[in-house]
Amino acid sequence: MATTLRPVAIHDIVPLHKITVRDDQDDFVAPNAITIAQARFETGAYDFCIWDGENRVGLLALIDMAEHKDITEIDDPNAVYVWRLLIGQDVQGAGHGQAAMAFAEDWGRERGRSMVQVQAVRENAAAIGFYQSLGYALTGREADGEVQLEKTL
Repeated sequence: MATTLRPVAIHDIVPLHKITVRDDQDDFVAPNAITIAQARFETGAYDFCIWDGENRVGLLALIDMAEHKDITEIDDPNAVYVWRLLIGQDVQGAGHGQAAMAFAEDWGRERGRSMVQVQAVRENAAAIGFYQSLGYALTGREADGEVQLEKTL
């Protein structure tokens, strides 16, 4: 089936809350319910339900940094920031994360942004390797124990 992304709607909240990662990944990403709640209060934040056909398989949260009011020294105001990406433990490795990142890049281009930025917990070698496999490069910048990667669009 094809992976699609749609803005989170009210009927997505409970099913997305039930999607979890493996126990060894718990410290790497916030639960979907937290992301959905926080997105309502972050300027420039947008959240998307990741679908595989008619099944919800994950969540992507993006921040358009041109709209965000809390720019830090490592943020590019002309970037889209991949704030959260969570793919359910039962469907990891099926290409949904790759599809979500392609969506983020297309979304950024449509908004006239020049890059996509993402951060990963320093100890999360799998996530860092995943982003690098998609052409993201480590910037050498860190914040809150996370390394930053970026890709020019």
